[in-house]
Amino acid sequence: MAELRKGDAGGRFAAVILAAGYSSRMKDFKPLLPVGGSTALEMLVGSVRAAGINDITVVTGYCRERLTPAICGLGVVEAYNGDYASGMFSSIKAGLRQAADSFSGAEGFLLMPVDCPLIDSATIAAVAEAAREGGENGRDFYVPVFEGKKGHPLFIPAAYVDEICSWSGRGGLKAVTDRHWERMKRIPVSDEGCLLDMDTPAGYREILEFLAAGRKRPSLESLAAGRRFFFVRHGQTRQHDEKMFIGQYDVPLSDEGREQIRRTAAQLALCRPETDVIYTSDLVRARESAEILNEAAFGGKARIAGCSGLREISLGEWDGRPVREIRETYPAEYERRGSDIFTFKTGNGAENFYDMQYRAVKELRRIMQADRSRDIVIVTHSGVIRALENNLRGLRVDDGWQQIQKGDYRKVIAFAQPM
Repeated sequence: MAELRKGDAGGRFAAVILAAGYSSRMKDFKPLLPVGGSTALEMLVGSVRAAGINDITVVTGYCRERLTPAICGLGVVEAYNGDYASGMFSSIKAGLRQAADSFSGAEGFLLMPVDCPLIDSATIAAVAEAAREGGENGRDFYVPVFEGKKGHPLFIPAAYVDEICSWSGRGGLKAVTDRHWERMKRIPVSDEGCLLDMDTPAGYREILEFLAAGRKRPSLESLAAGRRFFFVRHGQTRQHDEKMFIGQYDVPLSDEGREQIRRTAAQLALCRPETDVIYTSDLVRARESAEILNEAAFGGKARIAGCSGLREISLGEWDGRPVREIRETYPAEYERRGSDIFTFKTGNGAENFYDMQYRAVKELRRIMQADRSRDIVIVTHSGVIRALENNLRGLRVDDGWQQIQKGDYRKVIAFAQPM
């Protein structure tokens, strides 16, 4: 085991890096993948140290024999999770237990997965500084957010270690932090790297490309300048006996919804869109709307491109269930959603509005880079249109927005920015 040292970061905080998982979707061992001239683990450890935190625990499990030599060379403490097959929460528990024992004076822990090697040292330092300045009560969590979306690391006060490590119910760490949701403090950062993970080969390629581009994306303004965007909201869907939560719950159009799209297609055709592609959410209500639009406005000649990135927000376990049932079954969560609509989400498999915004804007950027047509036609959902239109106007999803009625459309012209 490495020699234990007191980190400075105010002499109060330690870091826990999770590196125990199977890497099954990545199909390669993530901690040792090359990133920017070193391994993912080495890069992340270097960023933590550059942020002034020297007390670091790395959680191992799967392929421990491959990782142990690297850990010995990094001068960090190992926490072996023999139960790694049960999932990430078991590694979180193992890491917090070991870090609390090895660094007994630590007042909090910065938790991060090795899957996110591009977390910048400035982001880690910003979270630690916020915790240091606001940590008089020792009860607040801190997390960085990029354009509203939560990233890594998560700062966990030492006061919650026992509660987390003793939790055996559903939901893992989120179930515990949700008990104290009012204590989750969001720290805005300009570091998109705190969101990027290499859970899949596509995610790994994105990380390498992002790093090669100097950790920057082409701006929406530069990609959109001089172009027209036609945002079409899908038509009315088949009605249920009572009001439902419908996010990614897949329901077809009603007869009225089909007629709404036909009327909109006649109006859209007058604008003479200069494109032969219709981009659409791949949910059935949007896809069906795009097919009607194609026939009525493009004579059936356009190519329809289904994009999962343009789906409506995922409501997780609430999707497709009656509002009445959710209100009765989850009264506290339902009330919180009403007061915290943009940040609230129902569980680990769900999204909030900032999550949806991030993936939708990324999809729009991808579309604009691949398609240089003057016009972009997108058939999608109200929440997605709000996120895309607002971002094209230099705003965010939580800024004001004039709603589009079902089956209707809006034209947005992106003017070149003055030099």
